[in-house]
Amino acid sequence: MSAGSRTRPPSVVILCPTAWGIRNVVLSGMLDAIRGAATVHLLATARADNAVSERWPGAGHEEMLPAADIGRHRTHDLLRVVLHASFARRHRLSTYPIFNRWRRRDQGPARRAWNAAVQALAVAGATDPLFRWQAAADRRLTRARADLAPIVAQLEALAPDLVVSTSCVVRDEAAYLLAAGALGIPTLGCILSFDNLTSKGILPVFDHYAVWSARMGADVLRLYPDRDPGRIHVTGTPQFDVHRREELRWSRATTLQRLGLGLTDRYLVYAANCAAYTPSEPELVRAFLRRCAAHPVLRGHRLVVRPHPGDDPSRWRPLAESDRRLVMSSPRSADGRFASEEAQARLVSTLAHADVCVNMASTMSLDAAVLDTPVVCVAFALGEQGLEHWLAGACYETTHYAPIAASGGVRIARSLDALVMETASCVQSPARDRAARAGMVDDVCGPTDGDAALRIANLIRRLVGAPPATGLPVPAPVEDITVPAIAGGTP
Repeated sequence: MSAGSRTRPPSVVILCPTAWGIRNVVLSGMLDAIRGAATVHLLATARADNAVSERWPGAGHEEMLPAADIGRHRTHDLLRVVLHASFARRHRLSTYPIFNRWRRRDQGPARRAWNAAVQALAVAGATDPLFRWQAAADRRLTRARADLAPIVAQLEALAPDLVVSTSCVVRDEAAYLLAAGALGIPTLGCILSFDNLTSKGILPVFDHYAVWSARMGADVLRLYPDRDPGRIHVTGTPQFDVHRREELRWSRATTLQRLGLGLTDRYLVYAANCAAYTPSEPELVRAFLRRCAAHPVLRGHRLVVRPHPGDDPSRWRPLAESDRRLVMSSPRSADGRFASEEAQARLVSTLAHADVCVNMASTMSLDAAVLDTPVVCVAFALGEQGLEHWLAGACYETTHYAPIAASGGVRIARSLDALVMETASCVQSPARDRAARAGMVDDVCGPTDGDAALRIANLIRRLVGAPPATGLPVPAPVEDITVPAIAGGTP
């Protein structure tokens, strides 16, 4: 329907099954920039800790409906395993074999034989016509296995002109995207994380894409060469918009007080990983603290440990209780929410006033670099041997992290000695890697001017035929782009 023939305002459905999606859509101001021109239906899950009431009073949200499987689908499940391996091999994505080795570490002979068979099938499955056959069969079986009737009915009742995805790697969205396709409703995929394109297998097909950067847009075209470059839009990510909001950046004095530090304290941030990948990480931090206490540059520093939002913070409690130099900083607000203004202000302020951010292949490298805080990446496990140690180093060879590691915007420490040395050097010379940090941010994150959400809002308004908002920035289309080879080595 053309804008001139409408009898109602345009309507948009935004899928927000995760707290990260809520952060990107609600706290960024994206909803505020859309709602004046379109009716917006925000669909969230019970698992997404909701911050809508803070930024959008009275708007509320609606519940995403589950799509129940019809019958058993063992054949399809097996196909997906082989297709994931075939996709990685076809595009030489190093992330898959690295984490596949780690996941298989404790398997018995039967499971190891099964994995070897999958990898052998993937050698043939990565080539045409077998790859295209697998992808087509996956789409067909995915549509056949789910009861979409309730979701189709919900979308028909809402009658959106556009369905917007915020977390397409989450299963809750899959049925909605299938239903939108069946109803002929256009879709926009907002890529949530810098690793989603290359670590999660084949993604759903979208009519339009909002990507962080030209690099990410090139990755879309490399992995999905049938996509139209004119429908891939470089917007940046709202993830970093909150870093530019002054009301979400506490003063140094307020930050120190809320972290439980003294007003004259200097501190380092250690952004922790998950126990599933770094089981011995607390002991590594304990050893790091001991070494810092004996170092002339670092002995006066406190250490703020920020657990991963998806980890159990209790594994850090014994360490925090045994060493007063360490303080814990929860990634969630007091009421347990991640997507709240208080939680995001704590993240931004903690990084902004830290001397160094230490982490193990985390997105926090980008969060810190956007704020021009020096970054040291841990590439070893305590003891410097075994499979956990191998994984800690191999993480920097994954397809999504290799550009960060190669940028010079972070320092890679492959031993405890190197970690202490690099951290001390960053404290003494915080501007040492400033130009490389800025280049890394431009390359991986795209524009971080605080207006990514507004660019996406203006894109949504255009896609539903609403008038553009005066003064809102316009996303750049990825057209006539030279598609580089994806970094990260071969499987």
